[in-house]
Amino acid sequence: MESSKECRDFIRPVRDVLDIINGKWKLPILVALSFGNKRFKELERDVEGITPRMLSKELRDLEMNKLVIRTV
Repeated sequence: MESSKECRDFIRPVRDVLDIINGKWKLPILVALSFGNKRFKELERDVEGITPRMLSKELRDLEMNKLVIRTV
């Protein structure tokens, strides 16, 4: 029974991460940012097909979950 509890304890954070990075755009945004700091327009060019409004929304979500840090 102990291994079953360990398994559930291990799966819980994985599910949390999947909930945070779900959707069409968050993972491509994170990949683009993994190549270094970028300005908004640079991200918009790198993540093909995303609208400025959607990029802004997704960046706010990522910032709220502390996956990205915005500096002005």
